[in-house]
Amino acid sequence: QQHTTTNNNTIMSALHARIESAIRTAKQWENDAALLSEIRASLPLHDLVPEQLVPLESRWKAFLSNDASVVDATEHQQQQQHHHDNINAQAKRSPYHRDDDAHYESDDLLLQRLTLYFKRDVMTWVNQPPCANPHCTGNGDDGKQRMMAQGTRGPVSDEEKIGQASRVEVYTCQQCNTETTFPRYNSPRALFSSRRGRCGEYANLFGAYCRAVGFDTRYCLDLTDHVWTEVWSVRQGRWLHVDSCEGLIDRPNMYEQGWGKKLSYVIGATHDSVADVTKRYTRQFFSDEFQTRRREFSPDENASDRAFLQANVTVKQIMSNIIPRGRMEELEKRGKAEEMYFGLVQASGVWDSEYKEGRISGSWAWKAARSELGHPEKKANHDKNNTSQEKDSKKNDQEASFLVESFYPAPHRQNNLTIRVQHPSSSSTYERSRHDCIIVNGIPCAATLSPGISVVVVDEQSGCILQSRAFSKWSSLGIFIDTVPAGRIVAICSNVLGDTIDDTTSTHLLRVGGLSVESKASQEALLLVGQIGFHPKWATSIHSSDESKVVEVTIQLNISPSLPLKLRTENSTAPAMISTRLPETIMPLKTQMVATEYQKRVAFEAFTKQSSNTSSSVEVVGYVTRPEAPIYLIGNDSFPFRRADGPSHDSGKSWVTYHYLPDALVPDDDIITEETGKETAKKIGSGVAKFDIPVVDDYFMGLLGTELLTKSGASPPSLMNTTTALANNRLIALYFSAHWCGPCRGFTPMLIEFYNYLKEEVAPTHGLEIIFVSSDRSEAEFQQYYQGMPFKAIPFQNRTVAQQIKSVFGVRGIPSLVVMDAMSGRIVVSQEDSRREVHQACNRGEQAIETLFNSWLDKVPAESKAMLDILALSCEEAEKTAGAESDKVEGATRLNSKASDYLIRKKTANNSDDSAAVVKSLFTELVADGMSPNEAAAEAIKRTTQKPLGLFEGSLKGFGSVVDSPQTHSISIVKAAEVLLHLNGGDKSKVANVVTTAKKYVTNALKEPTNSRFRTFRLGNKVFDQITSVAGSIQLLTCVGFSVFPSDADFVAAIPLSLNLNEMNNVLDKLLEVYKN
Repeated sequence: QQHTTTNNNTIMSALHARIESAIRTAKQWENDAALLSEIRASLPLHDLVPEQLVPLESRWKAFLSNDASVVDATEHQQQQQHHHDNINAQAKRSPYHRDDDAHYESDDLLLQRLTLYFKRDVMTWVNQPPCANPHCTGNGDDGKQRMMAQGTRGPVSDEEKIGQASRVEVYTCQQCNTETTFPRYNSPRALFSSRRGRCGEYANLFGAYCRAVGFDTRYCLDLTDHVWTEVWSVRQGRWLHVDSCEGLIDRPNMYEQGWGKKLSYVIGATHDSVADVTKRYTRQFFSDEFQTRRREFSPDENASDRAFLQANVTVKQIMSNIIPRGRMEELEKRGKAEEMYFGLVQASGVWDSEYKEGRISGSWAWKAARSELGHPEKKANHDKNNTSQEKDSKKNDQEASFLVESFYPAPHRQNNLTIRVQHPSSSSTYERSRHDCIIVNGIPCAATLSPGISVVVVDEQSGCILQSRAFSKWSSLGIFIDTVPAGRIVAICSNVLGDTIDDTTSTHLLRVGGLSVESKASQEALLLVGQIGFHPKWATSIHSSDESKVVEVTIQLNISPSLPLKLRTENSTAPAMISTRLPETIMPLKTQMVATEYQKRVAFEAFTKQSSNTSSSVEVVGYVTRPEAPIYLIGNDSFPFRRADGPSHDSGKSWVTYHYLPDALVPDDDIITEETGKETAKKIGSGVAKFDIPVVDDYFMGLLGTELLTKSGASPPSLMNTTTALANNRLIALYFSAHWCGPCRGFTPMLIEFYNYLKEEVAPTHGLEIIFVSSDRSEAEFQQYYQGMPFKAIPFQNRTVAQQIKSVFGVRGIPSLVVMDAMSGRIVVSQEDSRREVHQACNRGEQAIETLFNSWLDKVPAESKAMLDILALSCEEAEKTAGAESDKVEGATRLNSKASDYLIRKKTANNSDDSAAVVKSLFTELVADGMSPNEAAAEAIKRTTQKPLGLFEGSLKGFGSVVDSPQTHSISIVKAAEVLLHLNGGDKSKVANVVTTAKKYVTNALKEPTNSRFRTFRLGNKVFDQITSVAGSIQLLTCVGFSVFPSDADFVAAIPLSLNLNEMNNVLDKLLEVYKN
């Protein structure tokens, strides 16, 4: 026992030493402010994030150089716009741009680019140092190693000691016999001077670079001999993995899944905290093999936890007078959220994405010695599969859309609809967002793929944006266009080149009046605004690769003053931007923080009623709130919406966005009452099915056997005929699992949650059925495991059948989930993807589960979809013949939601909806010209039947043209200040107070530019609310350079890390000069 205790103390002392070493390294980044300033000054920020800095600094320069009054500055605005146009014409994207940059915003994008810059232009990787003799001919560029390693020694010279070299590698040149040394420096300053090394030097110096920029940074020490960093993302509310050796961020699966590293401990340290972050980098933490590796450094997990707890206590004691209370609270909050996340990912046992590459940095021999070349068999299989599929997919048919597609720009009853379509390539220019290739009434609203075809559908009656999609293939666009009702206005922007347009696709696309389907449509970029089923005079299109060309169309709508609008509820959703907080005069801030959902709705309606009588009120499209948060008003810049959970991912405290839409797009039961609160809309597909799904019974009987175990309530499992058990399901999933498998026990509760929600809320019929295929070793284990499952199951006695099923689907490991189309037996979702997708959906909430289910349905074979369409149409015809209406049949529900009925055309055997729309349009036009209704009806029908579809102009009037001015999407500082002044009744003190408060935050950041706590602020805090509560203030601040975005707890304002704080301060000073009384 004494020997065991001594041994435990020995291995724990080694773990303590590594923890202390990691903290020491992180502390060094804080100890040399001069070095951080030097690093910051050396950064080519305008090359890293030109899209952030160039337009903003141009705006600053134009504003600061103008001596005219801010209030009377029409001429200046014109000069500023001209200056912006010149810059846009010269815009070039960052030399550190990558295809996945679109996934990152603001500071996160800066981090992505900084990582690549550091790898490419700052550090030099050293396998062996070059010969110290400058005249040696062995220092060629042929890549041959001519240095012979002689061993290592301690630091001897003053330079080595000052540089805190942990050891000095000694080499002899085989060419000239000169001794050369390679000191392994630990001092960031010495590394900033030498700029060479391996992973230790890279991570150490890169951490200093991150701190110089202002990122909250962790030093990550992997006890299997690798080092990297983590950076806190305020925008995402989590730590991002960053490997500066590889030049990549947010790839935590790189080491285990890609390199094949056998991890044990990963220590993450800042100067004021330390954590065991191993669980971020493995999905095998609780496996016996992984735990065995960890026992080399700690006797058990309790001892491990105590080691990190003790280290944190020590740090806090030492720095108790230095670490602010707010920082301590923030670290504690992050730690709790991180532990919750670690629990979720270990329960799932799957990675969110695939990483199949071995290590990039270092020589082949060095990587081989460290077993970091990756999994050759996985790489070979991956390459083989890619090669066989490359021609078809390039890579697969892709589709993109927004979380919420429908959006109604304010003012809602504006009769002129303006649509601009700009070249997709020009969206990379400064002042342009990636959604700007299609702009509807000033709203950038294009979903995008690169390359891709963006399409936006607009309601011809109201001007509401109905749908926004992006497709990688013309055939996919054609299928979508075929679903759009006649009369809808469509805008299309495409940079897909070389894709074949077949006859079926051409037929679909001919529904778009104004679109000429020619061979060049797939060879050049296309910009178009047209109408489904009509060819109006305003329809305009151009096939061109000239990025300066823009299609601009203005359409005269006839929006009824009585057009019914309702607020639609978007759960777990937040806008891209807010306008202001609900005024104090309507509901005080303290009351807003505790008000019920119903009370907040009443307050918002009181505000809109008051605003309707005021000419200087802010235009709103809705509001966003959550429990214990203010009511934030939202305007046109709130689109697109994004997913946003509440604190600790508590769905009961998630953000909820309410926005106005035409009544046809809002479920009838989307209402809020005082008694019940919000009544959520019923899920699509709930209720009793109207027709039977033709399940491929013979296939499943042959595959699964003639009987399956089923459950009904609390009764014991019983056998049921396989055909009956699988009846009326669209998807059949096989779940391979066993009680003895740790990852299975983690994933099964998630799958049960997924299954139960679908069965109870989304698709009780025409849904998903799961069959449990057991790998348990005994019937007792099987019964114990199966008793907690709601699924069907292969009886344990049929182990031969279970083994055959595994063989058919190539199942080599568990848990594994294979999803199939019930009508054809074809695989819809592979075992490689399904677990990851279920894990992600369950983590994101109920809406994500429903979205995933619908995405699986979209993947079934085309013939299955066609069969379902036929069955649905037959069912509808039968109902019509019988005089039945589905909403009067007890227990029956509509096949589509109310919104779906409005968005998707009702197709009949001859697709007569297009003709009906033409008849309606012609009838309206003829009556307006003085013809009697009876005569107009007869004449409209006659013309429609005599002329080919697509030649009628339609009743919508307007004009279109091709112009040469891609549009920027920002306003000047001058204009933003004017708007704020106008919205506040011309009270200059309101503007001055907003600017004064903003200046306090900038001043604090100037005092400590690397301190992250002076860079971000909650909009709901008492000080910043002096800004938030003033109408127009958020627009002015974002124009000056602040960014605003949602977090789980509140909306956040931030001073981006790339900005020049002195210049920003000068802008605020000038605003104060103008607006002080």
